[in-house]
Amino acid sequence: MVIKHQWIFKTESPWSDANQKMLVLDTGGWRTERPVLDKSLCNYCGLCSLYCPPQCMRDKGDHYEVDLAFCKGCGICAHECPKKALTMKPEGEFTNEG
Repeated sequence: MVIKHQWIFKTESPWSDANQKMLVLDTGGWRTERPVLDKSLCNYCGLCSLYCPPQCMRDKGDHYEVDLAFCKGCGICAHECPKKALTMKPEGEFTNEG
C-alpha cells in the first residue's frame, strides 16, 4: 500500500525560493550560537546565502545579513564563507540585547 502525500498549504514544499513564507517560521530562539558578520572582510560572494538551509540570509546590496528570527545557529554560513567574514559567537554574549 502506498500513501501519497498531498500538500496542505500552497507554500508547503520540499524546497523554497524564500519568496514566500513556509509553515514553520520563527525558530531562531533555540540556537546556542549565532553568526556575526565582519563587513570589512565580506566580499559579497553570496556563498553564505546559497548554503544557508533555512535561507535566512538577507541581501543588503553590499553584504548579506542574518535574519536572526529564522537562524538556527547551524554555522554552515560561517563554514562556507571563503573570507571568514562570518564567525559563530555564543548566544550568551548577546543576552542584554533588546
